[in-house]
Amino acid sequence: MIRVIPSNKLLITYIVLSGITYIGLLTNNLFGTYFGIMLFLVFTSYVLSWYLLAILMALYSQLIFSQGSVELTVGSSATIGVRVSSRLPIRWDAELTLAHSPHILSDTLRIKVNDGDYLIKLVGRWIGSTRIVGGIMEFKEPLGLLVIQRLLLRNVDVIIKPRQVTRSIGRTGIGGYIEYGLSLEGRLGDLRSLLIYDYERPASSIHWITSARVNELMMINRSDYGSCPIFIISASSRMLIPRNGKRPIDDALQMISDSVQYCGEVKVVLIRRDYIEEKVVSRGAIPYLEREVRIGVIRNYHGSNVSVDIPTYFRKYVSEDDLRDIAYVSNPINDEPLTEELNKVLNNIGDRSKVILLNFDIINQ
Repeated sequence: MIRVIPSNKLLITYIVLSGITYIGLLTNNLFGTYFGIMLFLVFTSYVLSWYLLAILMALYSQLIFSQGSVELTVGSSATIGVRVSSRLPIRWDAELTLAHSPHILSDTLRIKVNDGDYLIKLVGRWIGSTRIVGGIMEFKEPLGLLVIQRLLLRNVDVIIKPRQVTRSIGRTGIGGYIEYGLSLEGRLGDLRSLLIYDYERPASSIHWITSARVNELMMINRSDYGSCPIFIISASSRMLIPRNGKRPIDDALQMISDSVQYCGEVKVVLIRRDYIEEKVVSRGAIPYLEREVRIGVIRNYHGSNVSVDIPTYFRKYVSEDDLRDIAYVSNPINDEPLTEELNKVLNNIGDRSKVILLNFDIINQ
């Protein structure tokens, strides 16, 4: 997992030193010959000493994060502690670049090995569930002659959630629905009964007044989803390709999140070519919904359509699951759902007045 990158400056220096020695030999100048040989040996000794020490530092280093998971909201930031320690008791300047998908943004961090924790800022860019698989540590020779890189593997799970809606209800949105929810009965369905709270259900289903009276958490049992919309979302590769830094799937997931905030749970149907799946989604499940769509596309299509922000040299050292988790779709694939497939889903739902289609600009005939 160690990569050595010599610079052109190293090659030019050796050519110059060899040239001095060669000119001394041609002109029968002993001083020039010995001077060239001496410079060659001194320079080689310096390069080899730095190289061997840097290789040993890289070989015996490990990456340590202060926590095993991070939660973010799109557009927000968080910091995570990171340090690089080595068995060699030497403090050595290095640069550390985290290896992750473009769901999060992070800067290259200048560190010292064996010098305690450093804080690195993570910014949520796209909604989803991803991970940091480690970082690339880089030692640079002071004269710019050599660069030594090592991939340090260490997993950190990263969850990027949709923004939380804080605006008031009131404006009419898609399909006649109020933009951020309907009336209480319309949002949650017709009241049927009160039950003891099931901790797998969202907290929005808790009936707090009754819970306070009986001193036990009680939840509202309503008819399935009431008048909450049913979202049919395209799960094609086009949804995962950014436009001006933002993907179509992020807008779709944000809309679902806005509805879930008031409905508790909504029904979502994922559809792409030869694939249809129905799910009941709560707000906490939205990042994992994105991951399911993304991994589903990546598993089926490889090559130039899928990119990973790790140098090719290091990819053979990363497990297939980790590579897949940090990969992203860079080019569209011909996987848009067919009209027949969409009609089949609509026919199964029946009541089309509750349906919201998300990102179906292109439907193949």
